[in-house]
Order: sequence, then C-alpha cells, then structure tokens
Amino acid sequence: MTARGASDELDGHAEFESDVLPEAQRLYGLALAIVGEPSEAEDVLQETLISAWRARSALRNPDKLVAWLTTICIHHAIRRRRLLHRRVLWSGPSWGAAEYLPEFLEGRMVDIHRALRSLSAPQRATVVLHHGYGLTVDECAAALGCRPGTARSHLGRAMTKLRKELADA
Repeated sequence: MTARGASDELDGHAEFESDVLPEAQRLYGLALAIVGEPSEAEDVLQETLISAWRARSALRNPDKLVAWLTTICIHHAIRRRRLLHRRVLWSGPSWGAAEYLPEFLEGRMVDIHRALRSLSAPQRATVVLHHGYGLTVDECAAALGCRPGTARSHLGRAMTKLRKELADA
C-alpha cells in the first residue's frame, strides 16, 4: 500500500468513526435488550461495528446509516441470543445495572427481564424495536428482514405471552 493509500484509509476510518460512534450507545442498548447480558451486548456492538466497517461500501444512501446500523445490530444480537440459548446461559437473573437498560425497562427490570427471557429471539427483538424504540411494525419487519405480517405475528404472540407472564408476577 502506498503512503497515499494509507492516508486515504485513515481519513476513511476517521469519517466512519465520526458517523458511527454517536450511535454506539443506542446500538448497545438495543443489543442489551435483545441478548440480556452486558458483556454479550458489548460483543454484539463490536461485531456490528466491524461488520459495518467491512461493508461500508454497500451503504448506498448515507441518510440511511442509522437504519443500516440498526439492522446489522439486530441480526448480530439475534444470532448471539440463539447461541446463548444453545449454551444454556439463562439459568438465573443476569442483567447488569439499570443504567445499561433503555428507559422503558427501568424500575421493572426483574419482572420484565424474566418475561422477555421467555420469548423467542424474533419476538423479543420485535417487542424491543416496537415498544422500546418506537418503530412501526413495518419498520420492525424491515429491520428483522421479514414480512410485515410475520412481524405482526411475532408482536402479537409476544404481547400475549408477556401479558400472561407479567400477570403472574
């Protein structure tokens, strides 16, 4: 690589960093809401940023950066959560301090965490995106890479299960 090529790469990295880092806390909160473990959410965030860096040339519309990063984060978080389930890490309460949680979970952490743990990964992601981050069902579907009817189904089933779980609490 020439000196000019290395300089261009550093300039590109600085620009990427300045565009992406302001979203890091939000992405971390989203990942934490899906995977439930602070250390796992940190890993999801790191995987998201690495994937975004590697695929930065695929982003055709810079105005869609936030949605693009959110989609990458969701996919990594769902994959990580599935891996966690396979390792049977859900043996007890595991969420960290409340300052890591999105506002909508504060004060009800234990009951909601227990109820959210009972959902499938797509159901949990849909609930978090819709109720926690205010996305419409169509936006949830786009972020999850499924049809709007599937997202509505995930949301409906999740809410039925959450109502039952939280009524028992």
